[in-house]
Amino acid sequence: MKRPLPGKVDIIDVTLRDGFQHEEMFVPTEAKLWIAERLMEAGFRRIEVGTFSHIKYVPQFKDILEVLKGLPKREDVEYTVLVLNTKACERVAAALEEGVQIDRVLCGQLATSEAYARKNMNRTHEELFNEAEKNIKFLHSLGIKKVFGNIGTIFGCPIQGEIPIEKAYEFVDRAFDIGFDEIEHSDPDGIADPETVYRYFSHVLQKYPDASMHSFHVHDIRGMGMASYCAAMEAGVRTFDCSLGGIGGQVANIVDSVPVKGIGAYYFDTERTGLVETCDFVSMVNAMGIDTGIDEKKCGVITQMMERILGRTLHSFTAAIK
Repeated sequence: MKRPLPGKVDIIDVTLRDGFQHEEMFVPTEAKLWIAERLMEAGFRRIEVGTFSHIKYVPQFKDILEVLKGLPKREDVEYTVLVLNTKACERVAAALEEGVQIDRVLCGQLATSEAYARKNMNRTHEELFNEAEKNIKFLHSLGIKKVFGNIGTIFGCPIQGEIPIEKAYEFVDRAFDIGFDEIEHSDPDGIADPETVYRYFSHVLQKYPDASMHSFHVHDIRGMGMASYCAAMEAGVRTFDCSLGGIGGQVANIVDSVPVKGIGAYYFDTERTGLVETCDFVSMVNAMGIDTGIDEKKCGVITQMMERILGRTLHSFTAAIK
């Protein structure tokens, strides 16, 4: 028997990081700040704002410090950034010394697929875990309260194919053992079906039942994202990543007509590689009587403006509804 649905869920909008990392044009700092401000006005209290990765790999975030300095300091809003190695953690330390607000840091991408880990991080599994353990301690020493890791390719890998689900259970144990406060469970291939998702989280939450220790991150490549989020809710998950217009995906290999170093060919030959769309998920959850604290109409206005910022129609069923 499946568990009852929650009374409230947290929706983390990751447009400014995962969304924009796939864009082949540099989004101006002022536009990023406009989006962040509108998200807060719409009721979002958890926003992923960018990465401290080296700009030769992700020039989209060459303005990460300016973005953080431009964001209002608010006790009721949580800002998340991504760091992938020790040097990036040191950049976080320098940013904090300049007085910016950083509340939550993603410091490990622990793909269960060795091929995916090598292509994206140029590390073996053991190297990733060893580096993450050191970085967790360092970030905690800076006063970062939430340090979390991404466990990816849980349900399959675009490079290696099927991965045994037992590998994910092993990685969950190891991630908590080395000190992560939270795990972002990820399906970058968008391949998981709702029943598989329900079984996976039922197993994980039986051992780690604190819902604040888990979030779900699905790239909606095959159209199963919303259903998978519902299945995860039934299993006890309460925190979900979404992006406006369903944008996002692999880091762009060209930005403003300049090829980007070391990223390589895209995994998917499809227009839709981003996450579950923010407005659609907000609208659905609100309609289900679950509290999000988010105004879906204001959310739609942001997506409509983003279409003008990016110069194309985005993937959202509800944003166009007046």
